[in-house]
Amino acid sequence: MLAVAEQVFSARGIQAATMDEIAELVGVTKPLIYDYFGSKEGLLAATIERARGQLLAALIDSWVAQPAAPARDRVRGVVHAFFSFIDEHDQAFALLRTEGALIGEASASVERIRQQTAKAFAEGLRTLPAFEALEPRRVTVMAEILIGGCERLAVWRSTHPGTTADEATDLVVTTIWDGLAFVGDA
Repeated sequence: MLAVAEQVFSARGIQAATMDEIAELVGVTKPLIYDYFGSKEGLLAATIERARGQLLAALIDSWVAQPAAPARDRVRGVVHAFFSFIDEHDQAFALLRTEGALIGEASASVERIRQQTAKAFAEGLRTLPAFEALEPRRVTVMAEILIGGCERLAVWRSTHPGTTADEATDLVVTTIWDGLAFVGDA
């Protein structure tokens, strides 16, 4: 149900998508969808929450995949996981780009994605030896900057096709890493 809703919301737009169409494509009745989600907004929020959980899992998996790798490689891995996720879930990302149209629960879901993504980046950075001694707030701010750069480049890529996940990763890491690399020298 959520995969179909994601397709319909991203193809038609949130306002134009109808519960009738989603129900028909899923092969259930519209009242059943309302029983599960309460409203179109509830279905949209559940769709976004599903994507949030998948993104968070991808980021965490990336951080733990290479615990002995050099810090730069681990940061590169998690940034690549972010862009790969965006590429593999372009319909979900299309929903997030329309956040101006999101209200209530759906809007709160988008903010939870940002918070949890930044938290995952911060927790990952804290596992790197050069970052362990830093004040937690400072690492949190660094993670916010890192995820903010990733988000803006992801949005840019959506209107400028042709930049691969690998290229986007290299752009972020080479731009931001020079700013983070001083930590190892301090």
